[in-house]
Amino acid sequence: MTKPLEGVRVAITENRFPEQLTQLLERYGASVYSCPLLRETPIEDIENTRRFIQLCETTDVDYVIFYTGVGVDFLFRMANKPEILGRAKTVARGPKSVNALRKYGVTVDFVADAPTTAGILQTLSREDLRNKAVLVQLYGEENLELRSVLESKGARVTGLSLYRYEQASDPGAVAELVRAITQGEIQAITFTSGPQARFLLQAAAEQGNREALLDKLAKHVVVVSIGEVTSRTLRTHGIEPHVVPAEPKMGPMVKALADYFDKRNKECSIPSS
Repeated sequence: MTKPLEGVRVAITENRFPEQLTQLLERYGASVYSCPLLRETPIEDIENTRRFIQLCETTDVDYVIFYTGVGVDFLFRMANKPEILGRAKTVARGPKSVNALRKYGVTVDFVADAPTTAGILQTLSREDLRNKAVLVQLYGEENLELRSVLESKGARVTGLSLYRYEQASDPGAVAELVRAITQGEIQAITFTSGPQARFLLQAAAEQGNREALLDKLAKHVVVVSIGEVTSRTLRTHGIEPHVVPAEPKMGPMVKALADYFDKRNKECSIPSS
């Protein structure tokens, strides 16, 4: 019996569990092209961390939004005193940032309705943000969705990344992945975190192939996103996912991709009347 991904070459950009993801894809018959894009070890941005502290201590900040526990740790490693937040109300995206804040003795005023940007926005929709100063702890790149919605409600928003991620693969390997995609050698690509797309597009831009890459991802390559959080980031980079599993895990992601191709193969095999 033919497997749904037979004849399909799938590029994976995962750095943490590439072997497991490869095995899952191969069970459905896929040929896997592995090129990890993002190293998960965070590197502190000392300059931005100092600026974050300075803004807390010298300006009137009304809300501070913390996205990650890693960001909280970097902040209080440099200034180990909860009083730097002054009178600001703290907003935590999810359990990791909540636990980190409490570890440093910081009162958590709001926990997002869901551990996503949409969850943060839903929580803050109940607050009057007109003329309020909002400071946001980011991690590697701007969050345009958060900024635009908060500013539309009258807030003054400052976003600072307290750490960044490094490219995982050799630049030559990433350049080869871009070439393989633009030359039509890849039929599907998986993204397990949004910033992976940024690294890929940066590499393409350096080759002068950014628009060609985006065109291939839009029309000829099936783009797979592990979940809605990653999908929103992909869209900010101009990449629309074709496959998003109901459950944001690798197993359901691979199953959703297999189902996508299985359905497409069956539709193509139906003779026209």
